[in-house]
Amino acid sequence: MDWIVPLLQALILKLDPVTLVLMILVGGCGYYHVVWRREDREDRKAMLETNAKLADALNNIKNVISAATGKPL
Repeated sequence: MDWIVPLLQALILKLDPVTLVLMILVGGCGYYHVVWRREDREDRKAMLETNAKLADALNNIKNVISAATGKPL
């Protein structure tokens, strides 16, 4: 781990400030994207569970209508 500090110092001293700011912004946007996709995955999972429950409810309603009318749907 002692090699990281000299590497970062050499990189920072070699690059101009605009490039450093852009690198920090790109890194921040990458981190935000990873967090956003993680939250999106959880929301998608909840949506699919809700969709499955809705499909089951509609199938139950179809069964009730079919039983009440005596005709298959």
